[in-house]
Parts: sequence; structure tokens; C-alpha cells
Amino acid sequence: MSKIILVTFAILALCTTVYMVSFNEYETADYKVVTEDGSFEVRDYKPMLLVSTTMDGSEMRNDSAFGRLFRYISGSNEDRQKIAMTSPVFSTNSDSKFWMSFVVPKDVANEGAPKPMDERVKLEEMKGGKFAAYRYSGYSNYSKNEKAKQKLMEWVKEKGYKTKGEILSAGYDAPGTPARFRRNEVLIKLVK
Repeated sequence: MSKIILVTFAILALCTTVYMVSFNEYETADYKVVTEDGSFEVRDYKPMLLVSTTMDGSEMRNDSAFGRLFRYISGSNEDRQKIAMTSPVFSTNSDSKFWMSFVVPKDVANEGAPKPMDERVKLEEMKGGKFAAYRYSGYSNYSKNEKAKQKLMEWVKEKGYKTKGEILSAGYDAPGTPARFRRNEVLIKLVK
């Protein structure tokens, strides 16, 4: 019996190691943690180039924002350049519009990112600055995301911060990532 338990732990440790190595292969948005409070952080983000798309209600049935952005990094751009996947995938969702963005890798942004072939896909700069963030794990869905937003805004209010703009959702993981290893966040820009 103890051999089975030992083998099980060894397999779990190997799977965790393989997961962590593959997770760390993606370039991540550049930030520095200013304040940490459990699952909450204040971060100072550097400016970054995003490739973004929006969809309204009727488009959501016929197309995928993720698909449009994935086609761009797969070579559907004026240079037919393949671009590495990054993390996180940023998104916002209102009653009428859905917005999603991939972070353009620094080397591609510095060289001049190629123009998208799809006119619904745009390159845009996300200004740097301080953001409040709340991190949670597991599979995210609308309900969990809304609860996370509420927790973030309660924490922000409790700390006396002023905010600007919409709350962003950030997903860091490939679809097959096990729930306990998933990293989800909600962020909002802070006013100085």
C-alpha cells in the first residue's frame, strides 16, 4: 500500500513540474508588485502593446474573439509572421460588447508589430501605471468572475484607492490546465 502512495506522489510531483515548466514558457505582462495583501496586490505595469478585438452580441454567435486574435499570431498579418503566445489574455464584458486582447511579445513590439489582416483586429497601447489586482484559482466562469470583481472593489474601497476605467479580467492558462493550477485575475487601474 505504501508503494502505491509513494508512486502516486511521485507522479503528481512530476505532473506539477511538467506543468510549471510549460507554464513558464509564455512571456507575461511586465509588472512589479508594489503592495501585497493575501490574494490582493497593487502592481506597477509597464506600458505594453496589445492586439485586440471587440464583438457585439450578434457576432458572439458567429465568431470568436480568441479565434481572431489567435489567427493574427498564427500569421494572419501583413508580414505573415508567427508570433509567440503570451499571458495573460485580457478581457472585459459589458451588456453589449465583449473586448479581448493578447499582449504582443516585447521583441515583436520593439521591432514593429505587423498590421492585422482582419480589420476587426487592432494594435493598441495599454498605458502603464498602478493597478489593483485580485487573484483566484479554478475554472473561471461569469459568476466566479463577478464575485472576484466584487471582492476587488470592496478591497479597493477599504484601502481608500480611487479607480479609473473598467475592471479587466485576466486569464493565464491554456484550456487543458487542471483547475487547481489555474491563475485568474481581475484588475482595475488606480488613480494616483
